[in-house]
Amino acid sequence: MKILCISDLHGKFPNRLYSFAKEEKPDLILVAGDITESDTFRKLQFDNWDILHKQKKTIEDLVGGKKYKKILKSSAESAEKMLSKLNRLDAPVILIEGNAEHCTGSLAPYNLQKFGIENIILKFENILLLDRSFIEVDDIAIITHGGYRGVKSKTKKDSKISLKYAAHKKQYIKELESLFKNMKDRKMTIFMTHDVPFNMKMDLVDMKSSPMHGKHVGDDTYRAFIEKYQPAINICGHMHENQGKEMLKKTIIANCGYGHDGQCCILKIKDKKTTVRFYKL
Repeated sequence: MKILCISDLHGKFPNRLYSFAKEEKPDLILVAGDITESDTFRKLQFDNWDILHKQKKTIEDLVGGKKYKKILKSSAESAEKMLSKLNRLDAPVILIEGNAEHCTGSLAPYNLQKFGIENIILKFENILLLDRSFIEVDDIAIITHGGYRGVKSKTKKDSKISLKYAAHKKQYIKELESLFKNMKDRKMTIFMTHDVPFNMKMDLVDMKSSPMHGKHVGDDTYRAFIEKYQPAINICGHMHENQGKEMLKKTIIANCGYGHDGQCCILKIKDKKTTVRFYKL
């Protein structure tokens, strides 16, 4: 099976990436989250990091309710444009949520529910939103676990863990145990997440403009389950600057790269052998 893997389009589907997807004629397309535009939110967050974290302010506090709703609406609407392009490709698409997707619940206080990704995706017959699911496609098992629970910034000088990260740990463990118990053959199993495993080259922030520069920001629960079950490959994204692969025991950890800039990878599984090739288009 030939699988095109994309992540982090963030509201932009480059023509060169779209053309490449058409030409390659993949059997399946996996999208590891963050199709929604979030550059505006990210800039506001990075520029006001101390205020947001030390003073416990929100972005809405900074810009005001009216402007915040306008930014939120524009961001949520961008998902439909990305889904429309994905839907026109000649292959079924499996999508998970990242940390930029807007769900109905989070949009409800602003009366923007119709822009929730669960609602928008119903318009597109070739795309499945399979978040935290197990599915078999031909002989290949795909375990999906989307979403994002925050940063675990653990270094020698900083051992603090965000409250959100710690609170969701039991939930993640329960969900992943339920999903992985369905795995029959690790060599024929794909584990797709948005976040990357913790404490690897891949989760080390190299972007100097980030307040987390030089820290490991991956997910320790994902790492633990990969080490325990050793699926053939973990397809992930989130870390825009760290496209590529590295090994975690017998599992290939493959970061698709920054789809927004035309990065992606092609995954092939044949005779229980997995190969992955990366592209910067």
